[in-house]
Amino acid sequence: MAGVLLEKIKDPKLTKIIGSIPTGDLSKFKEIQKQFPNYDPSFLWLLGYQGANALEVFRYIEANYQKFHQVLDSGILKSLSTLGNFDARMWEMILCDCLASIGKLEAKEKSGADFMLVTSKGEKIQVEAVTPNEADNKDLRSIKPDFSKEVDIGLSGNIEELELPILLRVFDSFRKKEGKYRKDIPLIIAINSYKTVGVISIDKYILRRILFGLGFETISLKSGEHGLQQNTHLDGFPVAVFRDSSYEHISGVIYTSQNPIGLIPDGFGWFNQGITYVSNPLAKYKVDFDPAFFRRIECDNNLYQEKEALEVFKSLAFD
Repeated sequence: MAGVLLEKIKDPKLTKIIGSIPTGDLSKFKEIQKQFPNYDPSFLWLLGYQGANALEVFRYIEANYQKFHQVLDSGILKSLSTLGNFDARMWEMILCDCLASIGKLEAKEKSGADFMLVTSKGEKIQVEAVTPNEADNKDLRSIKPDFSKEVDIGLSGNIEELELPILLRVFDSFRKKEGKYRKDIPLIIAINSYKTVGVISIDKYILRRILFGLGFETISLKSGEHGLQQNTHLDGFPVAVFRDSSYEHISGVIYTSQNPIGLIPDGFGWFNQGITYVSNPLAKYKVDFDPAFFRRIECDNNLYQEKEALEVFKSLAFD
């Protein structure tokens, strides 16, 4: 397997490690990582292990590329294999498949969002895929255990607290780069936080806190404030994003903390938290966007609702 993928990467040395890792042999895997330091560990593991799940993932990657290569970034397969890029590129491929199931995808423009979706009603929607990295400032990073160490790890409190600083940084960055996107059509932000969180969380909990200020203690914003809660030692950070008029250009948020590999058709991610869509009730542009295979959160002045997915995701990649 991985024929098309390796053909695009053009590194003949990789063929020598295909299927070379015995089940559970981490020492062999570490040797391979040392030999190929510029490749992403997730890619090397799939290539070297070649178990049933790995073969399934490679089949999906190649089918997805064959189906959507005109929409995805050029060179995406080579980028996917590069150190630090696997999760981000895999999320883009999954997202492309999901969006194609509900509308028509147009090739990316020279600048702007990653995808342009045209709905069945002819409405155009910009979709930007985001897979946040850790902050350069260590004080702003999530409190994530070092899973590379072979030690027992115990966590106390809510796992969702790992996501809080990550999403706060994501939304703060979108406020600063609003000019990157077209202002005459809706914009949806599609976030996958697995790369920095690395654990399964309850997505709806973190979303209602970040987007609406709802939690164990509701965050309320008084009239005239700028949507920032101040700390004497840190810069301000956004709370209740969808109540803040500076985010009205964002029509909705797609979110998941699942490993992108788990979101291939019938993957384990769909049976955990799956993918959730949250519409912005105060958006400048409302959108007709309701994938039946996404979970959904809706909130207005009268009602907050969490809805389960109505259908199982069916990929178009293998059509």
